[in-house]
Amino acid sequence: MSPEAGADFYGLMALLGTYVGVIPVLLGMLWLPLLRRSSPIVLRVLMAFTIGLLLFLAIDALLEGTEVASVGSQAFGGASLVYLGAVIGYLVLSGVDVYMRSRGEKAEGRKASGLYLALLVAIGIGLHNLGEGLAIGAAYAGGALALGALLVIGFAVHNTTEGLAVVAPIAKNRPSLLRLVGLGLIAGAPAIIGAWIGASAFNGSLVAFLLGVGAGAIAQVIVQLAPFIRDEAGRYLYPKSAAGLVAGIGVLYLTSLLITA
Repeated sequence: MSPEAGADFYGLMALLGTYVGVIPVLLGMLWLPLLRRSSPIVLRVLMAFTIGLLLFLAIDALLEGTEVASVGSQAFGGASLVYLGAVIGYLVLSGVDVYMRSRGEKAEGRKASGLYLALLVAIGIGLHNLGEGLAIGAAYAGGALALGALLVIGFAVHNTTEGLAVVAPIAKNRPSLLRLVGLGLIAGAPAIIGAWIGASAFNGSLVAFLLGVGAGAIAQVIVQLAPFIRDEAGRYLYPKSAAGLVAGIGVLYLTSLLITA
């Protein structure tokens, strides 16, 4: 039977969102001390690895959104909602970027730039984790408890690597603990909101649109990160950066098998 909606049920959704989003991301951010001792070449490879992670998340969000839209109501446009959301997500985050530049947030040197990029990565990942929370909340609300438990385990393992993506841009900075926790919450806490929405008012069209927004936002973050993987010759793609990209895509692909198995 489907669980009855109530304070206990939504409390459970909050715990599951914490297990899936917040805790794994914060655990992944524990790589920061090791990154601080890494050479510039290693950092470029790690940035390429981060782009690989984000590229997989963007493609995964588009595919998931298209699948959800194809089995739901077509009244609001079906699969076209996913791509509309992607365009909106890209433009909105681009607008945020322009606003931040106009306020001089990136004019304070390397430290500000690193924190700024980490913030953008956290926002992009947070929008993706919103979609994961939607899937978990919908599964539990529909009484598919076994599926919901499998999604929780799979997403938790899957999301641990996302913490590395958040801290990679600030490997040479010294952000305060409060800022690090804030970045982790931006990236992980949307899973809680998604679980609440999915458990109370799951709608295929809304989910498809939000997944598209997440994909578009992640694409904009990739554009921001790309210059940081260039080598001394100004190349974006060279053996080490390509290896980082492939490794990032491969890691999330392998961990995603825990969800689809």
